[in-house]
Amino acid sequence: MSFFNRRRTVRLSQHRTADSPFGPIRISYDRWPSVIALVQGPGMPRVQVRPDRVHGRIKVDGQMILTRRGNDSRWALRRRTRTRTAMVGERTYELRPTSLRRARLLRNGTPIAEAHGTLRSYVSLRGIPGIDARLNWSQGLDPYDVAIGQAMVVAFGAGAPGALTSLVSFSLDLISSS
Repeated sequence: MSFFNRRRTVRLSQHRTADSPFGPIRISYDRWPSVIALVQGPGMPRVQVRPDRVHGRIKVDGQMILTRRGNDSRWALRRRTRTRTAMVGERTYELRPTSLRRARLLRNGTPIAEAHGTLRSYVSLRGIPGIDARLNWSQGLDPYDVAIGQAMVVAFGAGAPGALTSLVSFSLDLISSS
């Protein structure tokens, strides 16, 4: 077998543990050659994540979950553009930022978790936006809710850094045009 025809195995070298209603969730990740994370826990499906605030992807048990930006008609334009929606079967999961470092996770319009991010998540070279986020879970969840919810927070982060980023880039544009 040729060296170029062999499939390369990616070994996820770094690990984090998060709390959930079903026990600890293990988040394995690596930053090279491309950022990838794996969310798994007791009784939960394996969820593979390619984190990015704009184009994050989620794969549950080998099936790609389509995510899209929110199209809410509310006045908070920045938060609306940072809202992410994922359709899994008959369920709709939505990660809706509520402030700079906080977000609410909804299933079919019902809140299932509150996510609290850190300021370190907004460092410009940060590859995994939600790796430091903590989630406070509601009651009456199943393992799919927890796995997909944790994966969405890892992929897209908690909060809406767009307002802060816009303010900085607007000021830099003003300074450079003067």
